Amino acid sequence: MNRVDKIILSILALEHLGFGLYGLFSPEGIAELTGYGLNNEFAYSEIRAYYTLIFALGFIAFLSIFIHKLAKQTYILFTFIFSSILIGRVINYLLTGELVNTIILAMVAEVIVISLSLWRLAFFKYETKNES
Repeated sequence: MNRVDKIILSILALEHLGFGLYGLFSPEGIAELTGYGLNNEFAYSEIRAYYTLIFALGFIAFLSIFIHKLAKQTYILFTFIFSSILIGRVINYLLTGELVNTIILAMVAEVIVISLSLWRLAFFKYETKNES
């Protein structure tokens, strides 16, 4: 694995492990950060479920640093999941017409993750062609 992938996967791992743990063990903190209302146990469950997924993504990125065969699949997962989230945000904007700064910031972060993942996937494709 080259140095660029180690750096990108390390950043993805740290970011997603951190946010995942934060949301899992401090749903109130995430709710305050994002503006969610925690009116019942289901709301807590929803935040914990989503942030467990975020934690799992961070964990797979961390494992990919040491198990190099996982890197390509990790980038595919990040691309698919964060593209889905981004599409959901765009649909929300089209339905509500609202696009506040926090949503824009989240969308920018998602575009960065998607772009880095697609860039590295293109590198894997290029690398495979040159090995043939």
